[in-house]
Amino acid sequence: MGLFKKKCEYCRKKIKRGREISKKINDPVFKNLKEKTFCSLEHAEIYEKEISLKKCR
Repeated sequence: MGLFKKKCEYCRKKIKRGREISKKINDPVFKNLKEKTFCSLEHAEIYEKEISLKKCR
């Protein structure tokens, strides 16, 4: 049943159970750490860089 599959925060693809990577990202909107799920470590790093660039603007 695919109703509750997690999606990657960067590419929005569905992630198979057990293959997700969780990383705490500093969210500038809420001003605290928030745990996000990604399909790969590369996507987690790219997402974190993009968020930090938005924060500087």
